[in-house]
Amino acid sequence: MKTFKKVFFIALIVFITINVFKLLKDNHSIEYKINDYNIKEHFYINNDYYYDLVIKNKNNTYIYTLNEKLNKDKKIIKDIKEYKSNNLVCIIPIYNKDVKYNMYCSLDNEQVSTNYLQQSGNSDFNSIYKKAKKYKIKLNEDSDVKTTYKKLTVYKKNIPNNHIYFIWNYRGIYIISNKDIKYKKFIDHDLYDNVMDCIVDDYYVLFENSSVNGIEKIYYYDIKKDKVDSFKLEPKFKLTKNSYINGVVDNLIYVTDKKQKKEYTIDIKKKTITEVDNEQTKYIVYDNYQKQELSKSDYFMTDKLFNNNLISDKKVTKSQELKKEYNYYYFIENNKLYKALESNKKDKILLSEVPDITDWIIKNREVIILNEDTIYSYTDQYGFRKILSTNELKYNYKNIYDLWKK
Repeated sequence: MKTFKKVFFIALIVFITINVFKLLKDNHSIEYKINDYNIKEHFYINNDYYYDLVIKNKNNTYIYTLNEKLNKDKKIIKDIKEYKSNNLVCIIPIYNKDVKYNMYCSLDNEQVSTNYLQQSGNSDFNSIYKKAKKYKIKLNEDSDVKTTYKKLTVYKKNIPNNHIYFIWNYRGIYIISNKDIKYKKFIDHDLYDNVMDCIVDDYYVLFENSSVNGIEKIYYYDIKKDKVDSFKLEPKFKLTKNSYINGVVDNLIYVTDKKQKKEYTIDIKKKTITEVDNEQTKYIVYDNYQKQELSKSDYFMTDKLFNNNLISDKKVTKSQELKKEYNYYYFIENNKLYKALESNKKDKILLSEVPDITDWIIKNREVIILNEDTIYSYTDQYGFRKILSTNELKYNYKNIYDLWKK
């Protein structure tokens, strides 16, 4: 009996140690081989669980991100199924755990999304898709069913369950989901230009900067409570009109007052504002979510924006911009949207055909494209979709549309 208890105790310790180790490990990078494919697997945590995968053989390279926890396991792929039709090659990775299958394709030795192959009506893809039916690969759908609300036309069926789009409408916001469209008023006068807004946690936040006295009040819409609220800044923390939002990190809004040469963090939940460094000797920036400290002279040379980093200089056109989020660079060439692992556009993936762009942003791995009066969305999961239209976007679009997602 004592021997049994001892063995049981040792087994329990081993079990606990293994599981504690699994809970504590935050990332790994490994390489392994299946058939004639070499696989690079990088697991990391960034608000959620992700596997970045590069699958390569002598002819083709396939790059994608898998949003799965999978117990943080290593070597998650156990097999790779390959299909060919003329100059199109598609693979389906088979996993050790229960994960929905997806297909990754290469056309003329260049990786292309299934969304693009659908858009272009590729007959070889249709042939491969029929052969791979047993893996139940789900293709992207773009609905033309419209819903009208005031001055908006919304394609509700194209909005995923966990998405809410916001449009600033001079005195308040349109709140748009696949279940509801509504309007919430913030202020009693029109705010057209220099709109300072952002999304942090479960709040849409607006800095009221129309007063000649500067920014004295912050409004916010609580998504969960479906309620607009506000709070006043203490006189010593009042921001001048020459202020801008750097970005949001760890549910804190970073704001810079260029006139006073100060950087602040704002906590909406606590309704507090804090100066980053009272001595004004160091200023914080986040380069692709990595924290850095700069001196005053370096910090105020240019505006420091944390998210959707613009890699190219300001002289390029919008269609030439190279933007980065997490591990990917995004760019648009000849009305085609790409992403790549390197800033030199090596190992690029053709994601989608897109219309002429007026503006575009990237939020949480989603590319949002504005074309005249219409907002479109691209995600790897749902493809390219039309989201909404409003004539106001033809005349004013800077900082007035945004996305919240969980």
